Amino acid sequence: MEVQNDIFTISDKILKYAKQAEKNIKEECEKIDEIALFNQAKVLKAFKTHQVSGMHFGKTTGYGYDDVGREVIEKIYADIFKTEDSLVRIQFVNGTHAIGTVLRALLMPEDELLAISGKPYDTLCDVIGINENKLSLKNYGVKYHQIELLDNGDFDISKIIEYIKNNKVKVIHIQRSKGYALRKSLYIEDIEKVISEIRKIDKDVIIMVDNCYGEFVERQEPTEVGADIVCGSLIKNIGGGLCEMGGYIAGKKDLIKLCSEVLTCPRNRKRMWCNSWTK
Repeated sequence: MEVQNDIFTISDKILKYAKQAEKNIKEECEKIDEIALFNQAKVLKAFKTHQVSGMHFGKTTGYGYDDVGREVIEKIYADIFKTEDSLVRIQFVNGTHAIGTVLRALLMPEDELLAISGKPYDTLCDVIGINENKLSLKNYGVKYHQIELLDNGDFDISKIIEYIKNNKVKVIHIQRSKGYALRKSLYIEDIEKVISEIRKIDKDVIIMVDNCYGEFVERQEPTEVGADIVCGSLIKNIGGGLCEMGGYIAGKKDLIKLCSEVLTCPRNRKRMWCNSWTK
């Protein structure tokens, strides 16, 4: 504290408050450190399991068939999220692109999308059709309904269950982060509880979680507590501050196949696109 005071002439009163604040949050900081170490070990184990080496960082050209770098990173993501498969590409321009790809892959005309954590990110409103857009899901004939969270920020489980019982919902959307809204972000225990209740009445509905900003903040990910598919941006948590672009999708193999066909085109699927992680 004396060093800061000498250099910046910070008052003793402010330094005293800062020191007390550090003591007050010490226990929470220790919990965060433990979670960070746990997730770091999880990632390192996945790298070791798949024997990542220098060859995986090489650049490829052409169609990208059998690109070892691309294939190993997607195996690693599947391991981390405890899923059957994943799609990890720098060709996703951001998280919205990854989320939009999932929605377009899983929803056909007359299907219904139900958002159970209230209105999604502003950037998704044009994708869904909450805002008028000629290329929105709504203009393709996809139905949309949203259920707001309770005043305390919890899922309105009774209203969600009632709606699912009376309507044929194809995909359920959960946004883990508060985004631009003034509400709490959702914990894994919140997501696990609502998924458990949904599964009691509908085992087939696809549950998708927008995991942006949620990666590695707890010991588990949504796909470990019942979500069928998660997606997000590599620019945020999971990119570790190193990745300049890209997005990921992880989930059930049949769903990842559909997402890959929307990102590329039918037949090409995951087997194409060159690895360009290096410049």
